[in-house]
Amino acid sequence: MDSQPQESLEFDTGLWHTLCVCCFPDSKRAKYWIHSLVPRKSNGNFAKWSDGRGTKPKYTRRVQFIDQIFKTYDGMDFSVHCISSTEADISKYAQYYYEKNITTTSQEQDTKGVNNLVFTVPGVGPVRIQVLRAAKLIWIYHCLDYLKQKINLNGIIYSDWFSNDSYTTTYPALGVSFVNYLLNTTNKNAEIRISKDPGMSEADLLSDWFAGWANSSKNGKVQPYIAAKFEEVICLSQNKIDWENLTFMDF
Repeated sequence: MDSQPQESLEFDTGLWHTLCVCCFPDSKRAKYWIHSLVPRKSNGNFAKWSDGRGTKPKYTRRVQFIDQIFKTYDGMDFSVHCISSTEADISKYAQYYYEKNITTTSQEQDTKGVNNLVFTVPGVGPVRIQVLRAAKLIWIYHCLDYLKQKINLNGIIYSDWFSNDSYTTTYPALGVSFVNYLLNTTNKNAEIRISKDPGMSEADLLSDWFAGWANSSKNGKVQPYIAAKFEEVICLSQNKIDWENLTFMDF
């Protein structure tokens, strides 16, 4: 699992955010497809969608990835689920959560004057998260809950590290821990896990590429060819790669 852009809103109501979940038969097949499809840098390390300084090298790498997807599509034994929402809709999800949990959630400003949501978590106490970050985390939870209903998403969900998460803070990996707390209220069979060392993680790499491809295309931040190929791949008949616009009304 991965999301684009990072796990905090950017205060742009029309900006799209995308969560991607790749579902594999088992860990061996996941590793096979990650190693087969994810491009590598010149030093042999795996690249991410956003890697690359020059426009041409980045474009070349992305086209390489897209070409591999179409070449191997018929043999793919995994599914890709991309969900996108605008920041306007993401904010509505956060507001809905706040109003529904008014007895255990409050708002306050921190010492820098930044608005925070304060969640009373049983057995933990008050947990403070900046409003723009909290909104994105609540939306991620709603996306995963939606996939629970749609594809019966269960089990361990290996994810990239969430933005600003750390094991050295008061609440280790706060973003992941908070989404897991929300998941535990509705889907006790699903749990997000992250690598202890984000630099060594491979499990989230395909999700990074698909989330980047989807989100960049929807936001108009890639070349027309790349955006057109995304529209083409989600329309293929076998429907192994799908994209949905999750609006607040869908909830």
